[in-house]
Amino acid sequence: MMAKLRKGSNFRGCVNYVTRAKKDNPDGSPCDEWRLIDAEGVATYGGREEIIASFEDNQALNPKLKNVVGHFSLNFHANDKDKINDRVMVEIARKYMERMGIIDTPFIIVRHLDKDYPHCHLVFSRVDNHGETISDKNDFNRNRKVCLDLTKEYGLHISEGKAQTKVNKLRGNEKTRYEIFNAVNDAWNDKSIYTFEQFENRLKAAGVGVEFKYRRGTNQVQGLWFTRKGKKFPASKIDRKFSFANLSKHLSKNTPLHPKSEFMFIDSTIRPVNKLLGVRLTAQQVNDYVSGKTIRLDGCTGNHPTVFVKFDRTAMRPCSYLSNPDNPKQATPSNSVSSGHSVQPSSPQEEQGFSSGGGITWPEYRAAHMDLPVQEALRRFRAIKRGQNPNTMTGGMHM
Repeated sequence: MMAKLRKGSNFRGCVNYVTRAKKDNPDGSPCDEWRLIDAEGVATYGGREEIIASFEDNQALNPKLKNVVGHFSLNFHANDKDKINDRVMVEIARKYMERMGIIDTPFIIVRHLDKDYPHCHLVFSRVDNHGETISDKNDFNRNRKVCLDLTKEYGLHISEGKAQTKVNKLRGNEKTRYEIFNAVNDAWNDKSIYTFEQFENRLKAAGVGVEFKYRRGTNQVQGLWFTRKGKKFPASKIDRKFSFANLSKHLSKNTPLHPKSEFMFIDSTIRPVNKLLGVRLTAQQVNDYVSGKTIRLDGCTGNHPTVFVKFDRTAMRPCSYLSNPDNPKQATPSNSVSSGHSVQPSSPQEEQGFSSGGGITWPEYRAAHMDLPVQEALRRFRAIKRGQNPNTMTGGMHM
């Protein structure tokens, strides 16, 4: 089992995609390539348009959030086809959401029937029922762990991984992509490689080229492409761990220390430290320190609670001073507090939420009907705004 995560800003486009709107029958009825197998906090009685309206109403609880659409697909191995009926798929999807922190928010689960392996799409609002944003922090790492845990929990097929893929059975771009993966993975696992030049030379010997993507108008590297046999792939399409940032971090771990100093690497760059004189450094202080700048430390152990630290390249070690060695009279410590920009308060309209064509707003309606569950309050509010009787709505999409 694996999951692909996406975010967006348009519920209409996402819902239309997962419900195959472009493949509707001539009479407007849904095609037979999908079915809605679960939903919560979303009105399904009016079909696709009501689903979209439900999500958009919920979005109004936090109108400042740009990427409000959460969307992931759960894909199961073809070997598990007989195990994954609708009930089991919903059960796994709900457990996946809960463990990913996707709770107390509207969602739909749509099963697609157009592939030879079981898979479904889950669309949810990243604004929960209380107007709070559902965090996407560390989504990639959490996703891998949750998928593996659920795969084991339900006794599902565990993929052997890219490294065990039999490349000779592949064809075209897929074969080239796996050839690149194997070459890059071999270089990744070679602990003697610690510079990009060494890394590129290793790949070149395996028939793989490296191209750098630069930020426009600068020499700052923004990403990588790998090339082979005239084909070109972004690093993320080979494997996410091969991004430029991940490669840089990985290679730095392989860099041996300088033979004459434990505080420097062999290439004479300064080795990062997290703590000096009993003080834990901030990220900015670490960056300044490895750049050779002076940093100020407050709360130090010893006789002097405040000292200045700078790396001395002659001594090949960090040295402390009672005053700023660069300019004692005009010291600008790295950890000093600078004045920030003033923050403008939200406008009354932004604080209230949204207003649909005038009249009562959703936050006002919600405040007046706190006795109702959130989903029921939303349903009634939508009906009132459309001039409908909230007590007479029936029907729904096929489940």
